[in-house]
Amino acid sequence: MYWDTSALLKLYVAENDSGYFIGLIAKSDQAIVCSAISAIEILCALYRKERNRELKPGSAKAALQRFRADSVAGRMVIVPYGEDVIAAAAKIVEQAYLSAQPVMLRSLDAIHMASATIVGSKIMVVTDARLRDVAAMARMLVLP
Repeated sequence: MYWDTSALLKLYVAENDSGYFIGLIAKSDQAIVCSAISAIEILCALYRKERNRELKPGSAKAALQRFRADSVAGRMVIVPYGEDVIAAAAKIVEQAYLSAQPVMLRSLDAIHMASATIVGSKIMVVTDARLRDVAAMARMLVLP
């Protein structure tokens, strides 16, 4: 299962639907697969939530430490951002925009989709609407 940052964040910050995502992890015996860009995306999201007073002061740093600990402990497989991801992302962008029903995906969405493709993921765990559309276009099972 490949996890987009939109879903991954719910494991580190309590949100209305966090229980669903925690349940997915509990049912799986596999590591979470995510892109190297997820660490920066999570960092930005955590500090944005803290700045908007959705998190208590210091919570962003604590959540980021939990994310890093999971990564170091091997509970996550981090797909590096390299030439293979760049090439796959370019193909995905072309397919998305030139499709009969185009999907207006963003650059980071293309990187996530390419990362999932590179490792052969058949399942995308994502809440972002555009990335869900691209994953469905690629015939991936999209959760939730």
